[in-house]
Amino acid sequence: MNLHWYRRPHQAIHLPLQGRYALRVFMSFALAYIISYAFRSINAVISPELIRDLHLSHTELGFLSSAYFIGFGMTQIPVGLALDRFGPRATEMTLMSFAIIGALIFAFADQFVTLVIGRVCIGIGVSACLMSAFSAFRTWFPSEQQPQLVSAMLVFGTFGALMTSWPVHEVLPFIGWRGVFVVMAALSALAILILYIGLPLKARLQEGSKAEEINPDEKANLSWKSYRPILTNAFFWRILPLGIFCYGGFIAIQTLWFGPWLIQVMDYSATTAAQILFGFNAVLLCAYLLNAWILPKLSRIGIDTMRYMTWMVGASIVLQACAFYWRGPWVWAWWYLMAVACASYVLAQSLIVTYFPKAYSGRVSTTYNLSLFVGAFIVQWGIGYLVDLGIAAGWSQTTAFDVALGVFLIAQAIAFAWFLLSPKYFPATIIADTSGN
Repeated sequence: MNLHWYRRPHQAIHLPLQGRYALRVFMSFALAYIISYAFRSINAVISPELIRDLHLSHTELGFLSSAYFIGFGMTQIPVGLALDRFGPRATEMTLMSFAIIGALIFAFADQFVTLVIGRVCIGIGVSACLMSAFSAFRTWFPSEQQPQLVSAMLVFGTFGALMTSWPVHEVLPFIGWRGVFVVMAALSALAILILYIGLPLKARLQEGSKAEEINPDEKANLSWKSYRPILTNAFFWRILPLGIFCYGGFIAIQTLWFGPWLIQVMDYSATTAAQILFGFNAVLLCAYLLNAWILPKLSRIGIDTMRYMTWMVGASIVLQACAFYWRGPWVWAWWYLMAVACASYVLAQSLIVTYFPKAYSGRVSTTYNLSLFVGAFIVQWGIGYLVDLGIAAGWSQTTAFDVALGVFLIAQAIAFAWFLLSPKYFPATIIADTSGN
């Protein structure tokens, strides 16, 4: 049996990747990211079952879901070092084994603490899925393709969110939420196999005659001190609050609180809420496709990625206010429009890596990604805490949600104001690439 077509361990791969091999590499990352996003968003659908079976409060539900972000966040800095030292293939495959362990722990847990441990392990396991792709894209693909590649990855991620909305709700009566996590463990194992087959060995990548691997002198610089150029960069600090409160907050809403809001504030049934959530993620998927299609066209008429993202972030805050408070039979339409605008958040990740040399791509991507999941944890747990606090003070569930989401909106508005005003006081510069990469 000839297996040469899918694995060429001794053949040098020339950069930038093109054709069918480029597609194979992209799809290997994309399929793993589907699993990652499915783990992230699945609690939005199974939350009624978790509350019923385990008698969870809003605060406990928020903490349980955000435990994923604890595991995810605590690994980001080490993942950045590992990506720049060992490459995306070894890093992602190694970590995804924790996702299998975490899913099985969660599936068979009968105590809240054990569920949290499982959720943390899942977060660790999928913590490199997107950043491995971004690091590889930065090194292996042309610079002009970066925004489209980022948007395309989010298309596949949102497909994972789609599959864990209405479809998971439909199978819950047959296999239960525990069975769902057993299936997720099996899919994680499949993702590892695909990564093993589909990705090249970093040491074999070449650009012309120059090996695309880190030499010993460069390895010596992959230390904690090497983060200083990132943490002192003005553009990093300009965009950081957007990552924490806008993108991170959106992740918290999408992956947990949208479902309970539909049920507890709008009085929809769990089935209707799952269907609306499915539609929301479908619109989000289309919005990522729109970004990938429209950005090159806008660039040709002088509208760059930064300007487009700025317009859409501003629109997203207005549309969120409408979605949260302009309630009625058509409230889902505001949420769907909000999804279109919020799809622009990911473009910041393609922009920030261009301010640094390619040798920094793993560390830059994961450092910024850490801010997203710090924000997701703060917002996901914080909304649950504020809702419980309001109910304890005698407010209705609707009022408690209104106040919690209002605090979230104010934080986003402040972050956006900083993004607009900070360049006047702290102008950013691009760090020169002196390595020839």
